[in-house]
Amino acid sequence: MAGRTKVGMLNNDSPVHYAACFKVFLTALETTKEKSRQFFESKVPDSLLCEPGAELRVLGIGSGSREADSFMLKKLLQRHSSVYNRVVEPSEELIEEYKALAREDASLGAVNFDWRQQTAEEYFQTKDDTKFHLIHASHVLYYVEDPDATLRNMWEQLEDGGYML
Repeated sequence: MAGRTKVGMLNNDSPVHYAACFKVFLTALETTKEKSRQFFESKVPDSLLCEPGAELRVLGIGSGSREADSFMLKKLLQRHSSVYNRVVEPSEELIEEYKALAREDASLGAVNFDWRQQTAEEYFQTKDDTKFHLIHASHVLYYVEDPDATLRNMWEQLEDGGYML
């Protein structure tokens, strides 16, 4: 195996180099989170699509970005007294992590969560008539069999004048 690095050898052979690399990774991760926040704030107005005080309906497909979802929900709660948030996620583990985050964060108390442990394809096969003011899917299209059909299905569940990210 001359000339090749085994997985984990960097940590064992050069902990100082590993620590430096990990710090760079964490900095990049924080920058990405901040860019996501800025993107959301620049694309979704505070006066989102329904009267202040009315329940806003949000469809989140994939919960891999729970912190970003939490940020969006908190921002929406600044203008709306309640938010209905349907979460579609195939991983039971990620749903449980998201549920724990929601329980621990008292500022999300006005969010009515509807948890769906399903793939995007399974969810859209249910043919639900609910329309959403905001639909977001972060890093989901990589994993679906037919991205065009998934986008079309998302579009069909979007309320007139709604936003899809």
